[in-house]
Amino acid sequence: MAGCTDLPRRCGGRGRGWSHARRRGGGHRTRRVAVIEVAPVRAVRLPVRADADAGARRRFHLVVVVAGVGFGLTAPFTALLVVGLGGSPASAAYVVSSIGLSLLLVDFLGTRFVPRVSSRTALTVSLLVFGVGCLFSAVTTSWEVVGLARVLQGFGTALFMGGGIALAVRLVGEHTRGRAIGTFNAFWFLGVATGPLGGGLIAAAAPGPDGLRLLFGVCGVVNLAGAAAAWFLAPRWVSDVRPRLGLPAGLGVRGRRMWSVLVLTGLGQAVRSGLALTLVPLLGARLGMGWVALGVALFALSVADVATMHFGGGLSDRHGRLLPLATALAWGTVAVTALATVVRGPVAFTFGALAAGVTVGATWVVPAAMTIDLAETPETALAAYRIACDIGMLTGGVFAGAGIAVGGVHTALTATAALLFGGLLLTLSVRETLPRRPHPSVVKEELVPVPTPEEFTVFIANSDISLTPERLSQAYATHARYRPDLERLRALPLPFTEPVTEPATALAWIARGGKA
Repeated sequence: MAGCTDLPRRCGGRGRGWSHARRRGGGHRTRRVAVIEVAPVRAVRLPVRADADAGARRRFHLVVVVAGVGFGLTAPFTALLVVGLGGSPASAAYVVSSIGLSLLLVDFLGTRFVPRVSSRTALTVSLLVFGVGCLFSAVTTSWEVVGLARVLQGFGTALFMGGGIALAVRLVGEHTRGRAIGTFNAFWFLGVATGPLGGGLIAAAAPGPDGLRLLFGVCGVVNLAGAAAAWFLAPRWVSDVRPRLGLPAGLGVRGRRMWSVLVLTGLGQAVRSGLALTLVPLLGARLGMGWVALGVALFALSVADVATMHFGGGLSDRHGRLLPLATALAWGTVAVTALATVVRGPVAFTFGALAAGVTVGATWVVPAAMTIDLAETPETALAAYRIACDIGMLTGGVFAGAGIAVGGVHTALTATAALLFGGLLLTLSVRETLPRRPHPSVVKEELVPVPTPEEFTVFIANSDISLTPERLSQAYATHARYRPDLERLRALPLPFTEPVTEPATALAWIARGGKA
């Protein structure tokens, strides 16, 4: 792992070499022979790194949950606050999507800044900025100020999502990145899922827009508390490369498939902005639902969203990206069509929102993994992914607002269903992006015979390693002693893709006498 960090080290402490031995031994190299006795296998504590890795992920996910609560309390009620303060439903859609302006600015100019900022600083500052935006919305009586505060909140959201996803990918192995992105989003939206229900209960404490303004004030306090939690609990990762602002360079966006995947990424954010955060809440308000009843329905949408993100990421790692995404888009086409045509009561609305949540979650996490599959490097993939998300967030609200202005909420829902069907056709044209893993029976390993002492001496010399004859003899004896264990270990199909280091697994296996 590049960068200096307080995350658990991939390797133990480095040996300090001959100079250290000479300092400790008074300059006599013969004393070094006395301290090279191989330690017993049971004394090695490498498995502790896996426990420390798990602890770092748990602390990180706890911060993500708290941030999700702060981000989610007001998310589905922003459009309703705009309408309550005198704005039109179309204006509400534009305000919701305005967060995409600041998101796009940060991600477009900060592709070489946000992923390289200290993870702890990025998460803390993002929550502070978002909380301040909530407090601005709480004290105003103008829906235009709510729009400006929404833009301010976008800066915090961009910093959190860019830094958070970058840290999530670095906390796991190479073959579980799709699951890592899905788990990050799931923990975040696990907190977000409490927003609709908790927000509805808080807003019901006061009538009309006053209840919504109270909700935004509470949300601001929660975000400030989350900033403190991020500073003290978040794992710290600092890149070796200096962060700097500038236009993106070398994003590796080449070929029709990569561009198509980025379009699907934007579609996922357009669905979230235009459907989950705008059209669904406005439809519930049009049906005459109170704050609590509407909060319950939006909570059902969020639960389906979170569950799909959590299980969808792992499912796409195991069975490919094509099937989960295509199924979700087909399901969403049917669900949104039902919301537009047959839903006329609170119960049907709740079930329709629940069904739509599956598509909202899948179109967020699966295109992210597809972007990493096709990109040149994970860092450029995340940068391209974030820019596509921002454009989708912005255009989704504009699309919903235009649909409302032309024919109302139901017309906008019908257009959204058509958009989802177009995404389904695009997904089928992209085909599978997950690289195929070779079957274990196809991979044949050629065992290198045990070298002779002379060959071992040549190997050491070619590696620019200087050893005394006594040290060379001991190194060869150690290699010969462990060679049978290593050969038996290599013959076993051990699952090295789990969050346990290979050396730790090997040592544990040897310590048990070669038993699995």
